[in-house]
Amino acid sequence: MVNRQIHILLPLLLVLFLVGCEERESTGKSVKQGEISYQQYFPKEGSPALNEFMNYYFKDSRDNKIIDKNGQFVFSSSDINSDQDKIHYYEYSERELEKFYEPLLASVDTYSVVSDLDMRDKFETSVRIPVKDNLSYHLPSVQLEKKNQLKIRTISNEMILNLSKIMGEYGLKETDRVDLELLQSNEDHFVLLIEDQDAKGSKGWNLFITLFIKQDLSKMVISESFDEAIQKKLNEGALDKFLSDLKKIGSTGKYSLLTDRTIIDTKKKRIINIKKEDYLSSDGQYVYINGKKDDLSDGIQKIQTLDNYLAGNEVYEIEYQLDYKEIAKELDFVTSGIGSAYINYFNENYIILSLQYNGKFVGEAGATNVLIDFQEDRENPTFYLVDLRIMNIIGST
Repeated sequence: MVNRQIHILLPLLLVLFLVGCEERESTGKSVKQGEISYQQYFPKEGSPALNEFMNYYFKDSRDNKIIDKNGQFVFSSSDINSDQDKIHYYEYSERELEKFYEPLLASVDTYSVVSDLDMRDKFETSVRIPVKDNLSYHLPSVQLEKKNQLKIRTISNEMILNLSKIMGEYGLKETDRVDLELLQSNEDHFVLLIEDQDAKGSKGWNLFITLFIKQDLSKMVISESFDEAIQKKLNEGALDKFLSDLKKIGSTGKYSLLTDRTIIDTKKKRIINIKKEDYLSSDGQYVYINGKKDDLSDGIQKIQTLDNYLAGNEVYEIEYQLDYKEIAKELDFVTSGIGSAYINYFNENYIILSLQYNGKFVGEAGATNVLIDFQEDRENPTFYLVDLRIMNIIGST
């Protein structure tokens, strides 16, 4: 009797098992690791997401993308190694960018391609060209003259600011070494960042001052650049006439991005903080949970939209599996484990990792960059294991 029951139950259990497997496969609940595609070459084709990363890869850390419209990119630049007394502007098209990095496509030895072609130097001289008419883009002409006199000209006005006079309360002197950087510019206003290398700010490091200036130069707000100082200006209502035209992020229309980590709720007039361990994407639209930790842990990775993150819920736009052992296996690294792991670049469809593995007993087993592409399948991204020698943060967008 018992044997007969076993013979009846076994086929039934087998059917239930197979049905369960089918359901897991059809609902996407199967183990994701087996579905990840590892490729040991650079992507074979260009794409909008890859273009965004290559913009980041080729630009200098002091360059800021001001305009991205109709396939045309415009950057501000403050090169302290040459002419630090003036804000420069350059531009190029998306097509010109794609044509330039074409030799990298499908390359296995990416670093050799970059080195042999001296790509970064050539990019500066052959792709990006100076903007001929910056005023037509609503980009102010900004020049620092003797005794820290700042000459500003826009399409509708011009003036000279005596920085040591208007910023004397912060400790800036006419003999100080001053660097300039343009953070934003639009039809309504522009935002300048001024660094005084010879003065100390309230936080004890170099003095950083942010200037909010209307395009017609009719209004200017001066503040130290750290969040508490900006918040004080918000509380006073000093920035009210600038809030509606700051760079919008999120889907609600109430959040604006001032710098790469300073978000303003323009309705409540308060600065929103991203936790120090979380990573805000280059465009300010997504947050990588625990992405800013010194060593990125593998396992399930979680990414939220900015709106969901600030709402404090557990709705995730992307969840994917990161497995350092599997990556080492793909690369034939003989290793005792991961030595360091961190994110270099993060945007909606692309994440760039820098991984360094410890040797089996001593030293280093190897290092690689990982380009994670979510464009085709967010649950099962493609991992491109290539060495671009990006082992430092090389800038922000």
